[in-house]
Amino acid sequence: MRVPLQDLAAQEARVAGEVLRAIEGVAREANFVLGSQVATFERWLAAACDVPHAVGVASGTDAIELSLRALGVQPGDGVVTPALSFVAAAEAIARVGAVPVFCDVDAETLNADVSTVREAISRSRKAGRRVRAIVPVHLFGLCAPVASLRALAFEEPLALVEDVAQALGARDAEGRPAGCSGDAAAFSFFPTKNLGAWGDGGAVVTPRDDVAARVRRLRVHGASAPHMHDEIGCNSRLDEIQAAVLLVKTRYLETCQAARARIAARYRAELPRSSLALPCSADPPALHAWHAFVVRSERRDALAQWLREHGIGARVYYPKGLHHQACFATLDVVALPVAEEICRTALALPIYPSMTDEAQTYVIEQIGDFFRR
Repeated sequence: MRVPLQDLAAQEARVAGEVLRAIEGVAREANFVLGSQVATFERWLAAACDVPHAVGVASGTDAIELSLRALGVQPGDGVVTPALSFVAAAEAIARVGAVPVFCDVDAETLNADVSTVREAISRSRKAGRRVRAIVPVHLFGLCAPVASLRALAFEEPLALVEDVAQALGARDAEGRPAGCSGDAAAFSFFPTKNLGAWGDGGAVVTPRDDVAARVRRLRVHGASAPHMHDEIGCNSRLDEIQAAVLLVKTRYLETCQAARARIAARYRAELPRSSLALPCSADPPALHAWHAFVVRSERRDALAQWLREHGIGARVYYPKGLHHQACFATLDVVALPVAEEICRTALALPIYPSMTDEAQTYVIEQIGDFFRR
């Protein structure tokens, strides 16, 4: 049997007919840039996040960058973000001209928390750099502790930008939707996300009128009206066709999320806890989006090889902390032991809505066989 890490072909086959009809509708309307599909999707996303504004942009990375710019982050400012993450948040910080200040993560949740963020702020200040913002990442679909981070941001004061690329549909410990607690939040609709387009796409959501207005201006070359450019912006608009794709797929999001939750629950019930550290779940009213199911093992590399030899897709998330990436080699050397330990031991297992019971049984059995050898 072959079990991929994700099965986009099966996922897209389910909706292909509806999506193609929606794309035909865009072609008939012939309004290909910031048309009715983008406007409708923005309204849907704002409502889903319980905020007044959503602004479609070209990618999740752009969403973080434009959020930081809209909040006034300047070149040379420090911005705290976890070292255990995909590069997008740190890359966006650098593209603004700011300096990523990497923090460690909590050993159980794998997310930044108040203690790790405070340590990073203190370290940055000792180096003579002002910290201007925090960009927590809701890693693998589990919300970071946004209530306490929001309180910290208010205390400092700092801007708070949530990276929700992996957590659409998740809820925090207060039962609030991921993305509604900060000054802004960034979403990605890359095809492998829980809500994925047929290409790149992203969005900024925000409760703030001023931030929404500035992101809308920045995404169209800094223009407040046709040919009236108030500032230097960029070309970063959610494509009308991608918005049409996403609108179709919103109808299936709740069902897909429920399927991910069932798969995660079975993994947590049947995988050998004596051999693996399993990801923590979320206690109600919190809700985990289960974008990825990441286990940890001292024998991670051998387990990954065993699974690949038996036709099972498994991937290391992430092999190297951002503070050790070559692109950030000019930054101060810092030890972040929890993130480094997770990079050494973590492995993502297959999880996707169309995963069959038979496929999951095979994965669980193969992992059991590995540890019984």
